Amino acid sequence: MLLEPRAARLGDEFEPLYADNFAFAWRMLLHFGVPAHQVEDAVQDVFVVVHRRLDTWDRSVSVRPWICGICRRVAADHRRAHGRHQRKIDALPPPDQGPALDGQVADRQVLALLEQTLAGLDPGPRDAFVMAELEGMSSREIAEATGVNPNTIASRLRKARVAVAKALGKLTGETKFERA
Repeated sequence: MLLEPRAARLGDEFEPLYADNFAFAWRMLLHFGVPAHQVEDAVQDVFVVVHRRLDTWDRSVSVRPWICGICRRVAADHRRAHGRHQRKIDALPPPDQGPALDGQVADRQVLALLEQTLAGLDPGPRDAFVMAELEGMSSREIAEATGVNPNTIASRLRKARVAVAKALGKLTGETKFERA
């Protein structure tokens, strides 16, 4: 008489064992503290152990206590692994959230208002403002770049700054402004 290969012999016994005890193992793992989103993987781990150790099971006793013991050990392994994973996550620096959403909205409003205000200015004051305030150029550098008298640049800058201050004042509710 030829002996059946171990895998075929255990496969015939394993399939009904799996079908009859899958829901039981699922419930036990939940009761033992495996998070719901990890139970499917834990059940698979349980039945990998069951299949590997099936020939050590004493068939004179019920299979459920044996599976329950395996569930208990698998649940403990999952909890430990989850704890290690959580400690690694907790050790990471918090992600940079950037400016708050309210700040982003306010920044966009200010930027839109600035663009609108600059678009309403004559080219001379607008160009002087952009070069001075946005590019950081001095009045002398602006005068050299544009070929305009430095006193004219100063006048244009003042006019543009007052216009921008008035526009921002409307946004913030401030009412005091310099005269142009």
